[in-house]
Amino acid sequence: MKITTARGIRLLIVLAVFSAAELNAQTTFVRTYNKGDMGYTVREVNGNSYVVAGGTDYYYNFHWFIQSALATTNIHLFKTDVSGVLQWERVISKLNTRMIARWMEPTFDGGYILTGSSNTDKVWPPDSNDVVLVKTDGTGMVSWCRIFDSGKDDVGFCVQQTADSGYIISGFHDAVPMSLSGNTYILLIKTNSLGIVQWEKKYQFAIRDLDTFEPFTYVAKQTSDGGYVVTGGITASHPSDVNVLRTDAFGNVLWAKTYEQDNTIFRISLGLDIIETSTGDFVIAGSMDKDQPLHLNYPYFLKISSTGVPIKQKFYETVPDLAFQSGFSSVEQTPDGGFFFTGMGGYSNFGSQAQLLKTDANLDVQWTRVYTADGLSTVGSMSGRHTTDGGYIFAGKRNMAGSILMKTNSLGLVDCKVPNTLNEYTPSLVVSNWTPSIISGIVSSSPLLSVSTPMVDTSIACPVSIPTLPVELDYFSASAMPDRKVSVEWITESEINNAYFIIEKSLDNMSFSDAGKVTGAGNSTSSQTYSFSD
Repeated sequence: MKITTARGIRLLIVLAVFSAAELNAQTTFVRTYNKGDMGYTVREVNGNSYVVAGGTDYYYNFHWFIQSALATTNIHLFKTDVSGVLQWERVISKLNTRMIARWMEPTFDGGYILTGSSNTDKVWPPDSNDVVLVKTDGTGMVSWCRIFDSGKDDVGFCVQQTADSGYIISGFHDAVPMSLSGNTYILLIKTNSLGIVQWEKKYQFAIRDLDTFEPFTYVAKQTSDGGYVVTGGITASHPSDVNVLRTDAFGNVLWAKTYEQDNTIFRISLGLDIIETSTGDFVIAGSMDKDQPLHLNYPYFLKISSTGVPIKQKFYETVPDLAFQSGFSSVEQTPDGGFFFTGMGGYSNFGSQAQLLKTDANLDVQWTRVYTADGLSTVGSMSGRHTTDGGYIFAGKRNMAGSILMKTNSLGLVDCKVPNTLNEYTPSLVVSNWTPSIISGIVSSSPLLSVSTPMVDTSIACPVSIPTLPVELDYFSASAMPDRKVSVEWITESEINNAYFIIEKSLDNMSFSDAGKVTGAGNSTSSQTYSFSD
């Protein structure tokens, strides 16, 4: 008999009778929400639900230089329970405006803050993108909205609530759409808790034009010293190299560096997310173009010190290679000190692969997973997070036909899907300093938004599965030995997050005491043999 336990497996021994104590189950599922074109961000809330933000319709068909046929596209925000069952949905819109949310975070007051972009253009190229900032309450109803316009084409990519209850918004500004250099800027906007601008800065740099919509995101996070760190892409000797900008609490530059992979190849590399680790270093998730003539981008991470000195970097590729991978678009440090990366394989926002990487604290691989179109779902993954039950959740898309939410167990597995893996490689690296010029000038307005609450067309690609056994026990025996000793032996077929076994004994089959503890294999898919004597 076996029952799961959160801390290990207990073998309660009475004349070869054994059982195990209870473990929190890890729910897995894949669900699509078809009124959403893409889920860009997912966050677990209160340990019992998930909130997803994205867009209702495809915003632009950027790579073919045509506009969306829809005059109005909307921000999509919805909440599910731990099994992905919809609890509520909000479609946030402004008439004759295309809006999308690319980042969302829970706020201190139990609500949500979202950023993205709004656009009113009817012809190509678009030059009226503005940064949009939306604050909602805990049910997704809009509390207030701000639009930020710095003069031409502005896109918001990331928002974080700061320690003073205000917000830091990062994004991109292009003063002359279709430009190649000299007129592009990283945007940083610091607001108070009501979205009123406290300070804003534009850091000039050269970059390939955003309006072809290569994913040149600029993600900002507040650092432990109250300042900010930003990552994205910058034109150096390539169309784009990874760049990192470190500022103080008021946006003044402390240092700025570019990280170039190989100056002999015309490549595009960029940072898509950045976090400060528990040791004060930074880990960047992004994309590296290993061999540009073949148009093959690869999921990539880079670890640097607090002053920008490289510590470790790796890139990964699927087998066979998939062209136009968007790279790792999110990174999170997990409770065990390791890191969880998610990314999307495929041409920019057309990605059809979910690529997952879990490492230990030294950024050495523990496991990788690649999920592709398999008749059940086409999965592209964006943001990913560790969940309180020990599994992982990430949002993405189902081949331009709906937002997708995928919940895995602690090993990144879902019962009804069979993953491939990623291969790891170590690239070269050249580090350079850069000094941006800084300007300011942003106009803020407060538009009126409408909110509707249709229920999304939800389908289940993978049925909800709640595993009950973290350890598969193949064999168990307890044998009497000389000198009143008992020898216990057991064999497991697989183990998930099994820290140890506790062996207990009893004289009356009612009251038990610990006889000893044997270390488990942690995570294993092969037979493990154990023994203990008392």
